[in-house]
Amino acid sequence: MKRLSRRSKVIALTLTLLILGAFFRWETKKIVEADTGKLITQREGIAFPWQLCGPRTYHGTTRINFHVRQWLCYGLIRLEATGQTTAHI
Repeated sequence: MKRLSRRSKVIALTLTLLILGAFFRWETKKIVEADTGKLITQREGIAFPWQLCGPRTYHGTTRINFHVRQWLCYGLIRLEATGQTTAHI
């Protein structure tokens, strides 16, 4: 009986970690100033579920080009966004 209980706890913990891990995403982001072509920022790493995707803009006057790629659900889903917006830099 103890062996079954221990095994079920390990299975429950493994399933919980798999489900939680699916909510995190891997992100590569590149932001370039549109007028000069100067690289503003480039980032690659884990993005947490509460973080916004894409560039963080604050209604500025500088035009930026952005290219964002994200992989979700352990790489099974790939999202890509490219565009231009204004930002306060």
